[in-house]
Amino acid sequence: MGFSKKVTEDALVLSGRCCCLCHKFCGTKMELHHIKQKKDGGEDTLNNCLPLCFDCHADVMQYNPNHPKGKRYTLAELMRHRDEWYKKIKSSQGIDLSAKNYTDIDKETYGKLITLLEPKGIMFFIKRNGFVLGSFSDSIFRKLAIFLKECELPNFEFIDSDLESLKSNLTDSLVKLDTLIRKNTFPAGPDSQSIPREWEEEQPERYERAINEFEEITTEAYSSYENLIKLARRKLFKN
Repeated sequence: MGFSKKVTEDALVLSGRCCCLCHKFCGTKMELHHIKQKKDGGEDTLNNCLPLCFDCHADVMQYNPNHPKGKRYTLAELMRHRDEWYKKIKSSQGIDLSAKNYTDIDKETYGKLITLLEPKGIMFFIKRNGFVLGSFSDSIFRKLAIFLKECELPNFEFIDSDLESLKSNLTDSLVKLDTLIRKNTFPAGPDSQSIPREWEEEQPERYERAINEFEEITTEAYSSYENLIKLARRKLFKN
């Protein structure tokens, strides 16, 4: 037996259907994790329930204490992550975003995001899927890496939970894009790289797969960016 219908509903509402660790909006792609496992005496209660995305759930579950690598999530840490996110969701619902303190903080975060992602630079390049049009400047890769590094800092976060969730979705998409660049592109000249053109004849399946993956993830990334920008403009610049 798992969590009851009431516990499930309460957890999904309290989390806003967002992962309590990475904060991205998950919709139906959510799992409810027992913070203390049932085999260890954990109960099917709201206090022992942690809403997670598929990736974070796998990350929490895969740690092997017999062959420790990295830092395992402790029960107390998982509960703190959850409680802090529940608090953020609850407070956002009651936040008057016309209030100067909240608005100024989120406007500053928005401005930083715009500066790092350059709407007419890196985001325009992503929108037109420049990765499959030939060689591209290493600067695109570097700027993407800088943005993802900034996302690791606690001060680069929206107070508003809706905006923070959309930012997490965008970050997740850009992490996937960063992985694709590292996997499928190689130096193509001074300060540039590209998908190797010789793959088209020598490894056609790999070439086709790379093209398709870039097309899929750039579409996803730009859609996430567009959704965030539109909502941020409505919430932060409505007056």
